[in-house]
Amino acid sequence: MAIRNILVFFVILVGFTSCNQTSQKDYVQYVNPLIGTSYSATADMTNITIDNYGQVIPAVSMPFGMTQWTPQVLPTEQPSVAPFYSNYNYIHGFRATHWIGGLKAQDYGSFTLMPVNELFRTAPEMRKSSYTQNVISSDPSYFSVLLESYNIMAEVTATKRAGFFRFSWLMPDNPKIIIDVNSDEALGYIKIDTLKNEVYGYNPVHRMYNGDTKPTGFSGYFVARFDEPISDFGTFKGMDYTPGKMEDSNQVNLGAYVGFVLTEKNSVLVKIGTSFTSIENARENLDVEIPDWDFTKTQSDLYSSWNNLLGKIDIEGGDKDDFMKFYTSLYRSCLQPRLFSDIDGSYPGFGGDSIIHKTDGFDYYSDFPAWTMSRAQMPLVSLVAPNQYEDMLKSLIIKAENGGWMPTSPMWNSYTSDMIGDNISTIIADAYLKGFNVDINKAWPFMLKNAYETPENPFDYINGKGRRALESYLEYGYIPLEDEVKDAYYHGGQVSRTLEYAYNDWVLAQVAKKLGKTNEFEDLLIRAENYVNVFDPDKGWVNGRFANDLFTDEFIENVELPFLTDGTPKQYTWNVPHNIPGLIETMGGTEIFTDKLNNFFDSGQYKHEFVFGHHNPYLLNYIDDWKKTQETVKNILGAKYGTTPMGGLAGNESAGQLSAWYVFSAMGFYPVCSGSNEYQLSSPIFNKVTLNLNNQFFPGNKFEIIGKGENQYNAFNKVKLNGKESGTVLNYNDLINGGKLVFSLSE
Repeated sequence: MAIRNILVFFVILVGFTSCNQTSQKDYVQYVNPLIGTSYSATADMTNITIDNYGQVIPAVSMPFGMTQWTPQVLPTEQPSVAPFYSNYNYIHGFRATHWIGGLKAQDYGSFTLMPVNELFRTAPEMRKSSYTQNVISSDPSYFSVLLESYNIMAEVTATKRAGFFRFSWLMPDNPKIIIDVNSDEALGYIKIDTLKNEVYGYNPVHRMYNGDTKPTGFSGYFVARFDEPISDFGTFKGMDYTPGKMEDSNQVNLGAYVGFVLTEKNSVLVKIGTSFTSIENARENLDVEIPDWDFTKTQSDLYSSWNNLLGKIDIEGGDKDDFMKFYTSLYRSCLQPRLFSDIDGSYPGFGGDSIIHKTDGFDYYSDFPAWTMSRAQMPLVSLVAPNQYEDMLKSLIIKAENGGWMPTSPMWNSYTSDMIGDNISTIIADAYLKGFNVDINKAWPFMLKNAYETPENPFDYINGKGRRALESYLEYGYIPLEDEVKDAYYHGGQVSRTLEYAYNDWVLAQVAKKLGKTNEFEDLLIRAENYVNVFDPDKGWVNGRFANDLFTDEFIENVELPFLTDGTPKQYTWNVPHNIPGLIETMGGTEIFTDKLNNFFDSGQYKHEFVFGHHNPYLLNYIDDWKKTQETVKNILGAKYGTTPMGGLAGNESAGQLSAWYVFSAMGFYPVCSGSNEYQLSSPIFNKVTLNLNNQFFPGNKFEIIGKGENQYNAFNKVKLNGKESGTVLNYNDLINGGKLVFSLSE
């Protein structure tokens, strides 16, 4: 069959699958999951590294779903390797992935399916297929592509814990489906059950970020069920396969294959349940979530789920490309944290205790890279998905109860020492201070423990419990350069950690104040001023400091240095979100602060890929330059975000933080300081934004933002809240109580 005719057939099938949607306003149409899947907008094309990619995938998944489904171009779970990059020309298969989008982390508990035809080859590099990128169909509910090497159309949709494939052989000749277990450690298991018409198995999960390669105590389990009888089968390791073998384990490049005799139709449907607890629970998740073989209905249900979530923020007016960037960003902001519990509430114990627990009427979540998502991603989730948000908070407290310490950045359901700071406590504190249902009586002792204690057991500390270098921080009021912070994934970073802990302490002080804990409030508030201790008045920027109080002379203000984590002194000095007036005074007053901040932006020192500085454009409000705030923010919105795979993101996505910044900033406000009830204003890039608030959580029904201007990328000079002139601060309570914020140009 000619390629042109194949593509016509392909387009017809895709159109049939995609047309059966509800008549309500369609938000999903604006989402393009392929945005950012190639080189980033900040890529150095002369020195390609992992930092040059957005590290995102075209994930088909429920919001915050357990398992995402994506094409695979690289057959490994090694750190920093995303399953899919759109600049690769071949597809090895379709992966059930637990990739944390936009990080330099690792996939885990995954497995891969690949349909083949004619020649039978099992190894990924041998069986890969070419594809045509411009005929891919991709949205949050559906992905389809023509595998040109085999004349097979592959389609996938999903539920919370299960995936649903439809493979259509245009000219079937020895059709087979290959399943890889994906265990890089050669510890997987797979079995074929011809009576149940299933293939099932598991891939053990291993840690990263301290404790690399150590087992977590649980696996990624799967059960794949086919609607056509299995006619032949076998297992394989790499390129060597054994026909008729039904079971195998603990082999390098382990997998299985099943074949079919297609007579009445040329397609095979595959339903796959997943779980982190057992094969039996994966099967139950499958049976409950996809009880029949109606692919179109499953896809339509997922489409509706995403449409409902995306519709929590309705936009009108503005540029068409900005619609795509906005709703794609909102989609990306709602992929993590990850659902971790089964349909019956089962989930693996946190921190490697290997005990299966059960929730009491809520969903358990994992994968919280808190250094990034505490800034804007989790605050955004609180507004658009408050039900899931409260379950996430409960999950964090359970982790502390399971492991004895509040985690600082839990991933793969384990403690880690990833990045810096104590920002799980910040996430919980922000929620509590904003009035969400947080069991603060359970959480507070663990939050306080992190702030004042270091584990007595060195093994606990090495494995990620407690703040890094806390003893030095408590002794000196900063972390001196002599403390190399060795028991951390990123060594050093003494100044960055000091700044982060000062902010974390300020947030905890606000909780102590609300709880009436006067002693803790006063002490933590003093510690919140520790940022002053790493500001070098001679250099005019933050600097590394020794235990004898002297600052290091090994200093260059615009170069990344070992005492900072992914940044320069110029970039990190502004990282005092809890006390900008105090920072202004520390730097020498408003005039010096203004000159340095303007020079920082004008000289190109601001790097949007460094998420710790995402609040920096809004600092211009603190020097009464709202006009420049708007200009700076809108320049970033236009220049650092795109609508194509290449250049769609400015660096790594950082688990939704880059996207959440876009969503907030495009609406015209941003949470500069989580733990505060204030947002700083820029201005919207749309004529109208409506936040449709869940009235079970928020008193107001809607909050409207109006931009009265012909060109929304221009700066406004007047803003009114509910008819009264307002400053550049929006209070959280004003937002959730409903109302109208109007931006205009005075006549």
